Amino acid sequence: MIRIGWTEKWTLRFAVVGLLFLALAGFEGSLMRVQLYDSHLLRGLETTLNTIRPLVKEPSSAELYYAMLSAHPIVGVYGFAYLCVMGAFYFLVPFLLKKEIRHKRLVPVNFTLQIIGVLICWMAGFFGLFNALYTLYWPLPVSYDRVPIIGSLAFSIGAAIIMVNILLFSYNIFSTVLSKSNPGNYSIWQFLRAALGISRLMKWLGREDKGAPNLDHNGLPVFIVAVGRGSIDTVINAIVLLIAGGLILIYGVATLLQMPLDPHAVDALVYKNWFWWGLDMVADGNVLIYTAGVWYLLVPLLVGRKLFGEQVVRTVIMVDLLVSLGVWSHHLLADRPQPLAMRLVSGQFITWGEFFTMGLTVFASMMTIWLARPIKLSPALKFVLGSIFGLVMGGAAGLIQANTGLNLIFHNTQWVVALHAHTMLLTGLGSLIFAVIYALLPMLTQLEIRSQRLVDVHFWLWMVGCAGMGLVMSRAGATGMLRRTLYETTQYQPYTLLAIIATLLIAAGFLVFLYNIITTLGMVNALSLAVPDKWLARWSAPAKA
Repeated sequence: MIRIGWTEKWTLRFAVVGLLFLALAGFEGSLMRVQLYDSHLLRGLETTLNTIRPLVKEPSSAELYYAMLSAHPIVGVYGFAYLCVMGAFYFLVPFLLKKEIRHKRLVPVNFTLQIIGVLICWMAGFFGLFNALYTLYWPLPVSYDRVPIIGSLAFSIGAAIIMVNILLFSYNIFSTVLSKSNPGNYSIWQFLRAALGISRLMKWLGREDKGAPNLDHNGLPVFIVAVGRGSIDTVINAIVLLIAGGLILIYGVATLLQMPLDPHAVDALVYKNWFWWGLDMVADGNVLIYTAGVWYLLVPLLVGRKLFGEQVVRTVIMVDLLVSLGVWSHHLLADRPQPLAMRLVSGQFITWGEFFTMGLTVFASMMTIWLARPIKLSPALKFVLGSIFGLVMGGAAGLIQANTGLNLIFHNTQWVVALHAHTMLLTGLGSLIFAVIYALLPMLTQLEIRSQRLVDVHFWLWMVGCAGMGLVMSRAGATGMLRRTLYETTQYQPYTLLAIIATLLIAAGFLVFLYNIITTLGMVNALSLAVPDKWLARWSAPAKA
C-alpha cells in the first residue's frame, strides 16, 4: 500500500465521492431519457421504488419525473462538480503558494457537509417528491397545492447546508491566500479592491492603493488570481441562494404551523431577478473563471512552456468577473414582464462580453500549445483539448441564445438544456475535471495511469457521447421539443432514442475511466481512501503471514 499524505488523501476522497455523484446524476438522467421515450418501460422500476417510499398514495409517472428533474442538477452541480473543485483547490492552492491550508479542520467538515446537503436535497425529491425544479420560481416552491410541503422544507434545509458549506470553503481558501505568511500581507478588503479592478482604477486616477496586492502584473500565480476572483462569484451565489432557501423555509414552517403567509408579499419578478443573479454566479461566473484558471495552470504544466500572454489574461479574468456580475438577465430574455432595457443591456450586450473574454482565454491556451510544439498528447492534455472544444461548442450555442428575438424561439426548448447547458457542463467542465484527475493522480500517488489505451477509449466515448447527446436534443428543441416537459408518445421519440444511445456511450466511457483509475491505484489503495489505515493493516496482516 502506498503512503499518501493528508492533503493528498483528502483531495482524492473529494474526487471519489464527486465521481459517485456524477454516476448518480447520470443514472437519473438516463432514467428521464427513457421515460421521455416510453414511460411504460419504467413501470416495473417505479413499482419497486414506490415500495420503499413512505407515501400516502402511489405517485404518478409525472410526479416522479419532475421530482427527479428537480434533484438531478443539484446532484450534478453541487455533488459532482463542487466536490471535485473543492478537492482540487485544497491541493493546488497550498501547493502553488507553498503554504498549508489555513484551517485544516474545515477540510473534513466541507467534505461531510457537502455530502449531507446534496443527499438531503436528493431525498427531498426521492422521498418527498419535491418537484419545484432547481429554478425555484416564486411562488412555485410555496404553492403547496402543487409542491409537497415536506419536500420543500427538506430541500430548503439541504440547500442551506450546501450554501453554508460553500461559504466555509470560500473562507478557508481566502484565508489561505490572505494569510500572514504571505509576503503580501494584505487584508480581504484590499484583495477585493484589487480583484474588482478598483485599485487599478485608483492608480490611473493618481491615487495608488499601495496596500492592495498586484494581481495583474507580477503578482500571484495566474491560477490563484482566477481562484480568488472566481471565489467572489462563489460567495455571492451562496449568499443569494441561502436567502432564497431561507425564504422558502419561513413560508413552509408558517404553513406547517397553520399560519400561512401571503406569497404575493414577495414580488415574483424581483425574486426571479435576485435568484438568477445569484445562480448565474455559478452558471456564468465560476464555470468560466475557474475553468480558465485551470487551463492557465494545466496547459503550461503539460506542454512545458510559459503561458502565452500571461499578463493580459490576468486582466481578462478581472473582466470576466465584472461581466459575470451583470449578465443574469439572459435567463429572462423570454419573460415579457422583464423590462426591455434589462433584456437588451444585461441579457444581450453584456452577455456578449463573456464570449469576448472566453475567446481570449481559448486563444491564450491554444497559442501556448501551438508554440510548444512538438508536444506529447498526455491523458490530461487530451481532456483539456476536449474541454476547450466543449466550452466553444456550448458557448456558441449561448451566443445564439443571447438575442432577444431568437431567445423567444429557443429559450424553453431542449436546445437550451442540451446544446448549451449540458454541453458546457459535461463536455466542457466534465472533461476538465477528468483532465485534472489524470494530471493530479501521478502527483498525489507517484503512480502512472495504467492503460493509455483505456484513456483513449474513455476520451472518445465521452466526447462522442456528450457532443452527440447535445446535438441530437438541440435538434429536437429546434423542432419544438420543450424542456421541463414530460412527453408521452410523440414525434420526438427518434431524437430521444438517439440521445439514449449517446447516454450509453457516456456511461461506457465513465466505466472505462473508473476501471482504469481503480487498477492504477490498486484495490487496497482505493479502499484506503474510505477505510482507516489501521483497519487495512489488520486485514492485510494474515495475508503477509
